[in-house]
Amino acid sequence: MIISGDIPPSPAKNNVALLNPQSPLDSPPPPTYGATAGRTLPSQPQQYQPYIGSSSSSLPNGSRSISGLPTDVEGNEPIRRESPAQRFCKAFAVALLIYVLAAIFFGSFTMRYQTSKGWHSDFSIPNNIAVVSCTKGSEMQNSSLGWISSYSPESTLHTFTPPKEFSAKSSSLLPSSNEFNYGTVQTSLSLPLTSETLFILSRGRSSAGGLRIESSSDLEEGMARVDVKITYTDFAKYGNSYDLLSQTAVCLIQRKPGKRKQLGVGLFSSRDWPTSSYRRSQLIYDVTLVLPESRGPSILRLNAFETDLPNFHHLFSQPLDEFVTFGNLLLKAGNGIINAVSLTADNATIHTSNREINIKSLTSNSASLYTINSEIRGHFTTSHSLEIKARNTKVKADIEILPQYSTEGGHVVVQTTNKALEATINVHKPSHSSTSSESSSGLFISTINNNGIVDVSVPSLPLDSALNLTASTTNGRLTATLPATYEGTYALSSTNIFGEVHNGHTEDPAGLGRKRVFGSGPNKGVIIHNSVYWDERNKEKSVVILKSINGQAELFL
Repeated sequence: MIISGDIPPSPAKNNVALLNPQSPLDSPPPPTYGATAGRTLPSQPQQYQPYIGSSSSSLPNGSRSISGLPTDVEGNEPIRRESPAQRFCKAFAVALLIYVLAAIFFGSFTMRYQTSKGWHSDFSIPNNIAVVSCTKGSEMQNSSLGWISSYSPESTLHTFTPPKEFSAKSSSLLPSSNEFNYGTVQTSLSLPLTSETLFILSRGRSSAGGLRIESSSDLEEGMARVDVKITYTDFAKYGNSYDLLSQTAVCLIQRKPGKRKQLGVGLFSSRDWPTSSYRRSQLIYDVTLVLPESRGPSILRLNAFETDLPNFHHLFSQPLDEFVTFGNLLLKAGNGIINAVSLTADNATIHTSNREINIKSLTSNSASLYTINSEIRGHFTTSHSLEIKARNTKVKADIEILPQYSTEGGHVVVQTTNKALEATINVHKPSHSSTSSESSSGLFISTINNNGIVDVSVPSLPLDSALNLTASTTNGRLTATLPATYEGTYALSSTNIFGEVHNGHTEDPAGLGRKRVFGSGPNKGVIIHNSVYWDERNKEKSVVILKSINGQAELFL
């Protein structure tokens, strides 16, 4: 077939596509094609030069080289192409690889961001506490350097023991700063007085310091303030490279669940605080709860105030009941002293260990005190119950029982081991009795000691009161003293050493001229059982039981 040069070339009818579309004006005449096995091949071998135009943009579809097309002439086989499934798998694998790499990169970024945002997860925060906001020590405001504790000997019975390096009494005598880093930072948080419970807690190996409570007229209405000052010493040159201030935080916290408004302040230090070093770096917290001054005859009342401060001292040098009373008061200070001049609460719980509890005056409906390895002493007034429990320590308690109603009794329990137990218990007339002849349903007193003496005294007891007193000890002497108003039975038992009863009080406390009757039983022996009374109707009204093992028991009537 002959094709004129004036007519544009057309594709062969054997369905082979044009290999080099180009302008009809510049293209040479096409070669002669033959037919072989349904395919079009050149009739003889010859080299084709691809068309090179002036610009691919001048062509309908742009230039394309023949050499770029897949051919397999010598193999005489169909052209191999990847199936759609293979292409999909390759594309999917590439996309998956990109996704994984992106996830690793952005995931690491997100983790770093979350770690920086949720840094408080590195601190020893209890599971039942939700963190509202926090301030790291490194973010706090610098404070004037003051190494002398605000808990001075004149105001309290105890002062903080500073590090040996700070035994000097003035900052001018401090070691030079080229030996270690030291300083003081501070921050403040506000708490609403309408909260059901206000509380302060600390967690962490480095948490130690003191708490006090003061009043101020410079407060936002309806708010309390917690001031926190942190004094730090960082012995960086002795191998401790920790940035101490970044390892501690002061947080506004809420107790879970959030149904009840229980807001507080948390003092936290890092879980990774170093456990040992040549010179351990130290933090001392000076915490002050500031409450509004009372205005008018009424004073502030807090529904509940709680502390959970291991290694903290509670040093209340002011009479707190002059400006605040508490519904529920809970003070916990393991390894910390609890000293108070005057406290008033409906219910009080005071616990510590290895340090003393010294309460000059505590007034409550019910109270519980506990410590080990250090003394409990104080003056306690209760209308319902009092429990004092100690181990390996001396207990010295002056107790006033003020029943609110004539039909109500009271419970007093005093226990210790290995040291002396001394309790003086005055029982007063019920504050709401209608007549002087009404008696309470019963007052129960229990004093127990192991390996120590017991000395319990009841100097005053209303007329016609029912008293149930039990005192016991091992390896120690036991002494009980009762007032003239006591009427009832008594029993003494001892081992190895005779017990003894001393009779006295011959004047009628009612002023009726009655004679006191003493039972006819023995007044000395290992077992004594007898009675004493002014009115025979009260012969068995009260009971006193004294038990001693390897010690003498004595009763003074």
